[in-house]
Amino acid sequence: MNGPPPPLVQELAALGYALTHALYTEAKELLVKEGLSPRKAHLLGLLAKGVDLPSQLAELLEVHPSQVSHLLAALEEEGLVERSPDPQDRRKVKLFLTPKGREAAARAEALWLAVFGRRLARLSPEEQAAFLRILRKLTEVEDA
Repeated sequence: MNGPPPPLVQELAALGYALTHALYTEAKELLVKEGLSPRKAHLLGLLAKGVDLPSQLAELLEVHPSQVSHLLAALEEEGLVERSPDPQDRRKVKLFLTPKGREAAARAEALWLAVFGRRLARLSPEEQAAFLRILRKLTEVEDA
């Protein structure tokens, strides 16, 4: 038999979903208080990491480019994002965080880390180290 028994897989899948849902729900509530949706916060985080083309954002957010366009318009209206023509290809638009946008991205990241940190605090230092090893192993790319 290959792999763990199906009941274990089922329970782990359910617990993984429950953890993800709990983290997302808690973070979403706090982000709304900051005036951000989770998707806007994610987009700001990607921009802060150097993603600067709408097409890249659509791919990474796994949404249609028109959705990114609507999000960017809202963020631009809020003074968080600016667009300017790409100097190498004037048909493209480059995106930039404004100072206000950088602050919002930093607040959103700190908020997310605090939410996740509170959950991790339930574990002992040994359990945290084991959890880290397990997540690293589970997220490794397998050879095809």
